[in-house]
Amino acid sequence: MNLIELKIGRDGESGKLCIAVGGKNVLAGEPDSVPKSVSREHVLLTVADDGGIIIQNLHIENDLYVNSYGVERKRIRHGDRIELGSDHFLLSWDLLDKFFRLADIRPLEQVWKDYQDARLQLQIKERRFGVLRSATGLLTTAAMILGFMEGSGNGISARLILYVVMGVVSLVFLIVAWRSASRVPLRQQQLEEEIRRRYVCPSCGSLFNLQSYDLLRQMKKCPHCGSFIIK
Repeated sequence: MNLIELKIGRDGESGKLCIAVGGKNVLAGEPDSVPKSVSREHVLLTVADDGGIIIQNLHIENDLYVNSYGVERKRIRHGDRIELGSDHFLLSWDLLDKFFRLADIRPLEQVWKDYQDARLQLQIKERRFGVLRSATGLLTTAAMILGFMEGSGNGISARLILYVVMGVVSLVFLIVAWRSASRVPLRQQQLEEEIRRRYVCPSCGSLFNLQSYDLLRQMKKCPHCGSFIIK
């Protein structure tokens, strides 16, 4: 499916560049600035729903050059040198950008993946710490069992050792928990700030909603600037 089509040629009356889009003709440039080797309907420039740009020669007698090579139909990139006619009239991207803007969101896939991976690692660390913290409960249970056991001083000695170990482990977990209580929220805040800084429209810099990249790819245009999404 094509999102936009620009039919480009020379206006016969003014000699200006004529761009037909959406049923309207827009004239650009100075009078007689376009050579007569550019026909009235010279090329068709199409932007598809995947963000790809196709330029096509509309008549066999027309001359079309992309990066100095003569072509009839070619997929082009923003910034390619496009020349029309035997006089090599240069088609300006600054002018074309007024009719459509492109936003290549493909690098955002890695940005979203990094964000999700970092969040997952935080969750894993919190859960692992919770599992390790439960070890203090196991030590307490073991000490209580030994307390009910009848035995000699060896049993009492083992029980005291368990109490000491339990106290040391509990202290270690207390210190780690105290540090994690501030580190985890700070890291979460850093992740939020980073994703809000990087997960933006490449064209206008506006933040996309914090939705998955798969959902982002379903968009056809940036909701902020209207740029066509390249995906």
